[in-house]
Amino acid sequence: MTNLEQIARDCTVRIRLGATAARPGGRHQRWTVEAGHWRADGASEKMAVDALAVGLRDFLSHYRTPVIVSFRGYTAVLSLELGDGDRAMAWTERVVDPDGGVSYSGVTADSWEQVESRARYNLAQRSTDWFDDNSVHQAAAYLKARPVPNDWSGPAGLYRYAAWQRAARAAMDASRDDWREWASDHWRQFTIAAPGPAEPTGSDT
Repeated sequence: MTNLEQIARDCTVRIRLGATAARPGGRHQRWTVEAGHWRADGASEKMAVDALAVGLRDFLSHYRTPVIVSFRGYTAVLSLELGDGDRAMAWTERVVDPDGGVSYSGVTADSWEQVESRARYNLAQRSTDWFDDNSVHQAAAYLKARPVPNDWSGPAGLYRYAAWQRAARAAMDASRDDWREWASDHWRQFTIAAPGPAEPTGSDT
């Protein structure tokens, strides 16, 4: 072994953390343990402490600096923040549109991969002209550039949604009161043909 080789091993780090434990008066009341902005509940003081430790561990194991994705002038900033109530952590998505408007939403997810997949699909939906084949193909190529955890947030889901949008337009043009139901039943008739070999690609940051 040379001095340039890296040595790595798994280890357990124990951290002493000051906390406050409290329980309301009366029978069968639950304990609450607080440490700074962290809070956890349990049927006993030990269970509340253990829940606090699990929440801290889960947050630290998932935490990373904010992730930024962009497409067609839309930018999404994804971050992991402290949760509330029964949630130890909460993902958030802030989207800046080309005009500078900002929208904010909480994201239900189990991993960063799911959060980023959702954000990319959101940007593709916001920026796509569903009645322009080339616009739809560009958005699908943008999604195809990164693997996705599930089908609905990938190119196949985008093509299905584009077909549904076209079916809905056809139903509304025909003055159907049940245009939503009709589009859900007939969207396959409006499926967009697959692009040729010179498929355009979208930008991604």
